[in-house]
Amino acid sequence: MNDATIIKPSGPRQIGKYRIEGILGEGAMGVVYAGHDPDIDRQVAIKTVHKHLIDASGGEDWLERFAREARAGGRVLHPNLVTIFEYLEQDHVPYLVMEKVRSTTLEDRLEAAENLELEEIHAIMAQILDGLCCIHDAGIVHRDLKPANVMITESGTVKLTDFGIARITAMEQTGAGMVGTPSYMAPEQFSGGDVDARADIYAAGVLLYELITGEKPYKGGGIEALLIAARTGEFTVPSDVTAGVSDALDQVVLTAMRVEASERFAGAADMRAALANAMPAADHTGLVNLTVTTKPRRARPVSHTMLSRMSAQTMTMVEHNLVSKIGPMGRIIARRAAENANNTDELLDIVLKELTQADERQEVRDSILRALAENVGPAPEGIPENSLRQLTEILKSHLGPIASVLVKRTAAKVKSMPELVDALADNVNDPIEKTKFITAAKSISGSGQDGGNHA
Repeated sequence: MNDATIIKPSGPRQIGKYRIEGILGEGAMGVVYAGHDPDIDRQVAIKTVHKHLIDASGGEDWLERFAREARAGGRVLHPNLVTIFEYLEQDHVPYLVMEKVRSTTLEDRLEAAENLELEEIHAIMAQILDGLCCIHDAGIVHRDLKPANVMITESGTVKLTDFGIARITAMEQTGAGMVGTPSYMAPEQFSGGDVDARADIYAAGVLLYELITGEKPYKGGGIEALLIAARTGEFTVPSDVTAGVSDALDQVVLTAMRVEASERFAGAADMRAALANAMPAADHTGLVNLTVTTKPRRARPVSHTMLSRMSAQTMTMVEHNLVSKIGPMGRIIARRAAENANNTDELLDIVLKELTQADERQEVRDSILRALAENVGPAPEGIPENSLRQLTEILKSHLGPIASVLVKRTAAKVKSMPELVDALADNVNDPIEKTKFITAAKSISGSGQDGGNHA
């Protein structure tokens, strides 16, 4: 998210001496306010944790740890770190006052249409590793290094944020004691135990992989599948995804992402040196030689995801549904599923993989389908809206209210009315009822005469 975005504040108007001017961002775990320091006329960012999390069981421990780690973060000053100015508490809620950086995130940069060149990758990663060196020397482990926590200023300077306080404020908390964003978590982090700087080295390796290839090393399957994949350490090397990547650069990624922490780079400085050696030869100015040609990485498929087809109200209903079952992480999983799914089936598949209880899976599935019943995505080409309404009414006599959901989600995947009738008929189990449905559906104008053999 670009931090120039200001949302009208709905919380406090004043925090300590700071006047609140808006909200820069909000997640399941906390919120970041845009503030103003009247003493020196300076714009600041003020981060906090949602009060209901503080009030919950274990909240006192959170508060104590937040203060301790915030003070540790405030002792480190480096050009590649967002500066922490002050820690304060108000009404039993902790606040962290930080440098407000006018920037975009690396996540924004990765979503941009143009590819990243090797020189830009090197410049970004070198600064990330320099920032990690600084916090590691101070005894701080970031724990949640990911594109959203890497800021890129208008001048091209990279700044890490959320370091040292990720245990409290990470926007994606995967379970009790286990903090981080799953795709970037080292295998040892999944156990929720103590981690050291080498967990950040692992995350830096995942980041480097993503910058080179445009995709993550491990994909899909839910957190459990991701953990299994991370423990095996088996993934496609960058050179097999993006042509022009050297064996030496592959080796930097592989070393950073070793399953055993002891086999990774000993520190960020070591990884930075290895990365410099793996990059194309530098000229006397120290800049990467631009004469090296790299093949553009694979273009990301363009599709209409469920997020683009759902109203804000429908998205909120889906989020609340999942939150009620698995807590704040449900909102993140729902949003991620909507961003990556092209249809209802894919969305359900992503969401349900996070639930282990059969009764919970069925309950969530049914409630999400009900929420999506009001979702009106783009009408499929060649099928009139009137025909869809007639088909829905016919199917309702066989399946009930769920028919409206089935028609909409199936219509989004087919190209013609006969194909739609064929697909919908597969949802009617009774052979006699199925025949009745096909006969009635064929009577709709534009449905065609060849509905296939379903008897």
